[in-house]
Amino acid sequence: MSSANCLTASVILPALGAVVALLCAQKQTARFVALLASLLTLALVLTVAVHGRSEVAAGGMLEGANVSWSGESSGWDIRFSLGLDGVSFWMYVLSAILMLTSVLVSWEAIDDRPGLFYAMLLFLEAGCLGVFAARDVILFYVFFEFTLIPLFFLIGIWGSEERRYAAIKFFLFTLTGSVLTFLGLLSLVFWANAHGLGHVLSFSIAHLEEQLRQYPMYGTHPQLELLVFLALFAGFAIKVPLFPLHTWLPLAHVQAPTAGSVFLAGILLKIGTYGFLRFSLPLLPHATVVCMPWILVLSAVGIVYGALVALAQDDMKRLVAYSSVSHLGYCMLGLFALNQAGLQGAALQMVNHGISTGALFALIGMVYERLHSRRIEEIGGLAQRMPRFAFFLVLFTFSSIGVPGLNGFAGEFLVLVGTFQRSWGVPVESGWVLRFVCVAALSGVVLGAWYMLWFVRRVLFGSFKTPHGEHYVEDLNWREIGALLPLAVLVFWMGVVPGWFVDPMRPAIDARLRTLTNAQVSVQAGGMASTYLLAEDRSP
Repeated sequence: MSSANCLTASVILPALGAVVALLCAQKQTARFVALLASLLTLALVLTVAVHGRSEVAAGGMLEGANVSWSGESSGWDIRFSLGLDGVSFWMYVLSAILMLTSVLVSWEAIDDRPGLFYAMLLFLEAGCLGVFAARDVILFYVFFEFTLIPLFFLIGIWGSEERRYAAIKFFLFTLTGSVLTFLGLLSLVFWANAHGLGHVLSFSIAHLEEQLRQYPMYGTHPQLELLVFLALFAGFAIKVPLFPLHTWLPLAHVQAPTAGSVFLAGILLKIGTYGFLRFSLPLLPHATVVCMPWILVLSAVGIVYGALVALAQDDMKRLVAYSSVSHLGYCMLGLFALNQAGLQGAALQMVNHGISTGALFALIGMVYERLHSRRIEEIGGLAQRMPRFAFFLVLFTFSSIGVPGLNGFAGEFLVLVGTFQRSWGVPVESGWVLRFVCVAALSGVVLGAWYMLWFVRRVLFGSFKTPHGEHYVEDLNWREIGALLPLAVLVFWMGVVPGWFVDPMRPAIDARLRTLTNAQVSVQAGGMASTYLLAEDRSP
């Protein structure tokens, strides 16, 4: 099977598996169908990755299906068009890996309506794969919105005590922002087609990029470009979530079942940062430059705020949830540093966070299955009885805090380098905002190590204790080890040779960087931004 066919099949197969799982009344049958569908999907995704990595690294595009839904005679060219470039390549791969982890960690935990549960998981995978592979604006938005539905049911039906409130809050927050994002995307489409030569309204993302490069909104309507940027920002920032739009996330994480938390942290949060990288930066570069200082400040505040609140938590899930607010702040910091180091670091950190935090939520779910508690003060000394669990928890904790040699280090280091490059050479009197951002970013590294190591010390070491006085706690079994092993391999692989993962991203990131550099010159010439915003890659 060709890479194009594998790409198309990988998006469709999970949805077909979900339909089959819906028809399964028995738990054993439903989970077997889910496992088979996730394994086959992973095989297709890895086939695409192995055969297409070199092409993407050379600046090419992996093409999938490209079928018109409406036909050109209607005047609307809406297509089921799939493709991968460096921006989406690794998130597409990670989606399939984390779905296998999600299925395996739910193997014994779900007894209520298992067919529906595994169907929602597979629909969620199909939606996420579709988001990263979509090459049509309408198709992207359909998948973007579709991911809300299965996660809403996963939280609302199989969540904890406050599951309904958490599900409704999650749905309302994300849906409200998504509506504004859709209006912004439509504005881009109509603007691009108004300057085209044809009579057919094209929704192709490639067409958008080409037309807006030639006819940017900034040239005649800078206020309109800023307004469209803010519309896209509403949906993507809530999805990230960027401070102060983060309030739905900790509740959703705490109330979601383990598989929901794994996929929410690992993939769904990155749809927001992916949206900025796919649409906002290349299509609205001038507005991006103008808004850069505000977003850098919000990112820095989010880094420190998330870390401090995580430090105060006694619930393991809530602690890791607030750590996501902090870590996603680094992704946004790198994106809006608007230089090569920052963009590469942000793109890499999106994948790194998905691996480490997804694995941490899986481990917390495994502990909860055994002890039926997530309170840190009720648990201690687990390393004595669960050495395999202790190994994986320490590994993914070190990954999360960016220990050199593991995956979290390279991305975080590049983000910090990009942030300092953005501020270097700027006069102190005009660049105090960037100094604040740099200090906040560095303090977040220290705080992140503090709350994660504090968490590990209390849970793993000291005298053995459990919430209900259990004397025997079973260590991880082979199914659970199998769920974590692919992520552990990636932790070492990305830590030792991060360049192998950066190479496919580089051409797409460099193309965005050229657009942003030109936009900075235009904004500076127009007097739309202070000089400290435009410091560019002045290394010490």
